[in-house]
Amino acid sequence: MEKNFDFKSAEATIYKRHLDEGAFTAKVDKNKKPYCIVMPPPNVTSRLHAGHALCYTIQDIIIRFKRMQGFETLLLPGADHAAIATEVKIIEELKKQGIDKNTLTREQFLVHVEAWYKKYTAEIKSQIMRLGVSCDWSRFAFTMDPQSTKAVNETFDHLYNKGLIYKGKRMVNVCPGCKSAISDAEIEYKTVSRDIYHVSYGSITVATVRPETIPGDVAIAVHPKDKRYAKLVGQFVFNPITGAQMPIIADEYVDMKFGTGALKITPAHDPADFEIGQRHNLEPIFVSDLSDTARKTAIEKLEQSGALVATKKYTGNISVCYRCRKPIEPTISDQWFLKMTDLAKPAIAALNNGLVILPKKFEKTYLHWLNNIKDWCISRQLLSGHRIPIKGETDVLDTWFSAALWPFSTLNGKDRDYFYPTQTMVTGYDIIFFWVIRMVFMGKEITGKLPFQNVLLHGLVRDAQGRKMSKSLGNGIDPIDIIDEFGADVLRFSLIAGTKLDRDPRYSVEKATLARNFCNKIWNAVKFFKLIENEPQPEKESLADKWILTKLNTLVKSIIKKYEKFDFGVAANELQQFFWSDFCDWYIEESKSCKNPRVFGYVLKVFLKLLNPIMPFITEHIWTVVLGYKIGLINEPFPCTDKTHNFPKAKKEFDLYIEEIKQQRNAKDELENRAKQIESLKKEIARGENMLSNKNFVDRAPKDLVKKEQEKLAENKATLSALTGGGK
Repeated sequence: MEKNFDFKSAEATIYKRHLDEGAFTAKVDKNKKPYCIVMPPPNVTSRLHAGHALCYTIQDIIIRFKRMQGFETLLLPGADHAAIATEVKIIEELKKQGIDKNTLTREQFLVHVEAWYKKYTAEIKSQIMRLGVSCDWSRFAFTMDPQSTKAVNETFDHLYNKGLIYKGKRMVNVCPGCKSAISDAEIEYKTVSRDIYHVSYGSITVATVRPETIPGDVAIAVHPKDKRYAKLVGQFVFNPITGAQMPIIADEYVDMKFGTGALKITPAHDPADFEIGQRHNLEPIFVSDLSDTARKTAIEKLEQSGALVATKKYTGNISVCYRCRKPIEPTISDQWFLKMTDLAKPAIAALNNGLVILPKKFEKTYLHWLNNIKDWCISRQLLSGHRIPIKGETDVLDTWFSAALWPFSTLNGKDRDYFYPTQTMVTGYDIIFFWVIRMVFMGKEITGKLPFQNVLLHGLVRDAQGRKMSKSLGNGIDPIDIIDEFGADVLRFSLIAGTKLDRDPRYSVEKATLARNFCNKIWNAVKFFKLIENEPQPEKESLADKWILTKLNTLVKSIIKKYEKFDFGVAANELQQFFWSDFCDWYIEESKSCKNPRVFGYVLKVFLKLLNPIMPFITEHIWTVVLGYKIGLINEPFPCTDKTHNFPKAKKEFDLYIEEIKQQRNAKDELENRAKQIESLKKEIARGENMLSNKNFVDRAPKDLVKKEQEKLAENKATLSALTGGGK
């Protein structure tokens, strides 16, 4: 055996062998129960990050565990075209090449899009393989492939013919950066400090942060209980820029404490104003230019007319596009919408009909969103993506429309009959609105079945200080860099160990270092086994043998339970604790005087099986190369408890023996520390006595300092006397 596990050559060799053998390829086998996980398709925008690595590691642990339990497993990989995000990236890339997107026809731009898809799809496949994920590459799916496109068109037709899809002028969020409508779920909020302008409309003053929208004002609203403006309700004022006459209306939406307590109503450019306008039958007026230049022009006109009363600073939230971070411009636009009220009902009922969301705390988030749902704006003004299947329509569908079909659009014919509904959906909790809920209601509507039984929501990987990983902070960790330095097993174990589903895990290179030490411990233990495996077998099992077999039985039972409950962080810790402490520190040390190759080998082999779902490469290499088994560990059955290996009396006796050893070690340590403390006290006493016997110090030093030294000397002497029993 080599000095250390050579992960660089072993990982590539093992993964290729499994691919060649078809070990990851699922088959429709009516004699076996299916277990299917459809991987969340990463966007074809850039490299995978630590969050992807955590997500795919969790999925692979489940699939490898279920495969060893005898299920016909399918981990189905794929990628998402991510229209908005991809177009932003492509436009940036074209700029670097000196190409302006506006100079290209749609067909010319799509050539660049297809090239991008091809390049990054290949990169995504390569990175997932490096993680050691045992997915079925023969079934790799892409949201823009013919199968997905067919499912998208059929679903659109179904919903349209049912009257659930309609086109109309509605208030939507428009991103000026992406130049497209986006949904409420794609908005994030950013706290900023900006100017707020107090503008006089004659008899009433309004505070606004968007003076450029004043030409679109159609009314001034006040709260019906606001005594300041009660007499003005029903009167008219004039628009300070256009001169148009506008009514003063009363509406309970107005916040009496914000600004002046009066709100200018611009229905064409604000969602709340649009709702107020609907209630009061106000006709929207569109402002064609909402640029910074328009803002400056509006301010100049207000200043010239004397309508600008004051300019103050205001700190508050603004809505921004979650992709390009540009401020959102709400506006009335002609878009395609999906009616959500009827679709939401079965998704709400799903929690009582078999859908399990873990951790359970996210059930409230799930229900809150569905109970307050609005119609979904499904059209986007982009060049790439699924074209809306209506003649003459140039818009494309929201990326999440095709993503919502993912669990069933990726499966056809016999595959869908056998593997659908899938068993578990694993994803980050941050896309429960974007994706998880939409998969639930789309799956139920189109197939009549829930798309999965379990929703496993994991946390977001953060840095060692608990901060979100980002380019601006420079604290991101590339999982491929960790694999290059430490290996895939180390990355997987360090991401999983100690992780709790309801918390955001923290990650650092130090965790990888600790996981590497664990790998080295396993490797060295195997080396020891190779040295003793051919030695004579003792006639009977020792106390230590019975103890470790009993401990192993307990471990097997616990790991099965933890894996079944998706409690992988605790399982990883238990496996490490057993191997490092119980097996190496106690059993191996005791076995050196009374070796039992059969028990040693048995425990080692069971442990490798238990660990394999988390660390597939080092365990497989040891199994096939070092131990020489022809059938790979990936095809071995998962361990079960063995009643013949329960020795409660022997375990209790050996536990007492361990406790005695620990007490002896502690006593030896309490002795060593006492000797060091005595030596230190003697030196400190000698220093104090020398200082206080120096007449110059006693006469010239501050009295407080001399007193402190005297007190310290007396205290040290008392402590020394107590430690030595009155001696010196």
